[in-house]
Amino acid sequence: MKKRHGTGKGRLTPENAVSASCPVVHGLAAMSYSHDRLLAQLLEFILAEQDAGRRQLLDTWSKPLDEKRQAGWSQGFVQLERAEDPCRLWAWLDEGESRFREGDQLVLHRGSPLHDTLGRNLTLELEDDGRWLLYGRGVPAVLDAYPGGPCHADPDAIDLTAYYRQTLEDIAASGIGREVVLPLLTGELQISFDERDSREAEAIALAEGFNPRQAEAVGLAVGAEQVACIQGPPGTGKTRVLALIARLLAARGERVLLTSHTHTAINNALNGIHARGVPTVKIGRDTQRKGLNEAIAGHLDLAAWQERPGDGYVVGATPFATCSARMQHYEYDTVIFDEASQVTVPLALMAMRKARRYLFIGDQQQLPPVLLSRSVLAKDALSVFAALTARQADHTVMLTDTYRMNRWLTEWPSRVYYGGQLVAAGDNRDRRLRLGRVPQALAAVFEPAHCGVFIPTLDPSGRTRSHRDAELVVQLCAAASEGGLPLQDIGIVTPYRAQGQVIRKLLAQHFGQEAARQVVADTVERMQGQERELVILSLGSGDERFLGMVAPFFFQRERLNVSITRPISKLIVIGPEPGVPLAAEAPHLQQAVEEYRDLLRHLHRVAV
Repeated sequence: MKKRHGTGKGRLTPENAVSASCPVVHGLAAMSYSHDRLLAQLLEFILAEQDAGRRQLLDTWSKPLDEKRQAGWSQGFVQLERAEDPCRLWAWLDEGESRFREGDQLVLHRGSPLHDTLGRNLTLELEDDGRWLLYGRGVPAVLDAYPGGPCHADPDAIDLTAYYRQTLEDIAASGIGREVVLPLLTGELQISFDERDSREAEAIALAEGFNPRQAEAVGLAVGAEQVACIQGPPGTGKTRVLALIARLLAARGERVLLTSHTHTAINNALNGIHARGVPTVKIGRDTQRKGLNEAIAGHLDLAAWQERPGDGYVVGATPFATCSARMQHYEYDTVIFDEASQVTVPLALMAMRKARRYLFIGDQQQLPPVLLSRSVLAKDALSVFAALTARQADHTVMLTDTYRMNRWLTEWPSRVYYGGQLVAAGDNRDRRLRLGRVPQALAAVFEPAHCGVFIPTLDPSGRTRSHRDAELVVQLCAAASEGGLPLQDIGIVTPYRAQGQVIRKLLAQHFGQEAARQVVADTVERMQGQERELVILSLGSGDERFLGMVAPFFFQRERLNVSITRPISKLIVIGPEPGVPLAAEAPHLQQAVEEYRDLLRHLHRVAV
């Protein structure tokens, strides 16, 4: 394969430099109407999201403290302590439980974030035993103002509008934006491929044991002159494909930016790339390296990577990092987006302005971006991946062989979400969960012939949590463990953090804190990308009126798809059987409710 380079050798050229005063959507004579309209829509989208987030935050802050604590939107601390780093502090938890997780933004206060604020924009970096590690530049001021004693944390958010505005200005004014990015997003770009590069890359993939569709995806990506999209349904080996693509691009001397919406996704992909011998680096704080191979270099500033070769390497960073002083002066030959279905168009643009070639790897049938406002963008344009794959063009390929689920678990999502193209392959194809002795009352649940089981909720009044269903989940875990299944092979998925909290608490009471941690029990968002031998989906809701209120969230087809495609050999669903009234909703919601009903009919029903 020939060596190719993009826009520069690593730093912005004067010709590509963008004035900070450049207008977003006006004053460019060469700008077509479609480009101008798209930029205006993106700006409107950004401002609407910011406004919706601000209003949501104020609404939460204004609620009584007891109400917030009960709902999990406020966490109490008994004491704050200095950490070794002056920009970090330890917050010792009280007896309350909250919805917050690592990576969340928090505001510290003594009773009300509107009146008694201690500090804002603190990041929850680490959940330790009984305490949290909080990071922020304002930590010294927080500790100076802290009088001691109890305090609280509510959700907070950083105003990123300036980053987004600057991104749109860069796109509007730069050659990359006018010649590649905007024409690509509006469908005007003539997409081309180097057939020789594609053939060579595909041959390498086949020789290394990739299946034909995976090899086709590798060839498509390596041969792409502007863009390629790879749809990777659950268990189809998209991370393995991504790693080989990155290796081949680096081998021909390319500088590759690997990015995604979370550090978790970036770290997972970097691990696979590093394992193939590619020079890699992760840009970010040490606490953002969770799950990352320790051998991979990590720096706050790309300039600090002294081992960086002149070319032929991969940099892992979030799109926001490209806006910071530590990365804003670098350009790349190719940008690879992982988990691209969750990346909004404005977020993608931050990274796209740094190269002229883009590879998107994701699955539009899995979770889309989280949005707060009613978007001015069309549904298919909310995520950059959905926008680019909606055209069904030659630049898109779907991986079709899943090596995760057995053929019985694959059948339903294949028919409903993937047009019947997803097929079970490999060692797991005929795999069933066979346990030793289990309690007689649960024998039907663990019958090996039934790979998918439905248990009606034990609590028809449940809303976002059901203690009775949670107790049943623990009984199922205990039975599976006694039958010989290691706890680390069990996963529990739920739509609600509240239900996850109840389940984790009961697991700890039954198994002990240390053993209980082996069972992953979390929300759908946190479980995307993970797999377990046995997966229990505890939906937590039973109240019909409440289901009608939250139907767009509860029955979201992408959410259901992620939930039921985590298991290898056994799926147990504990949830409601929605009645007729829900069928009278909007057409797309009616379809989602009917798909859920169809799933329940597909599963083997067991009453316990």
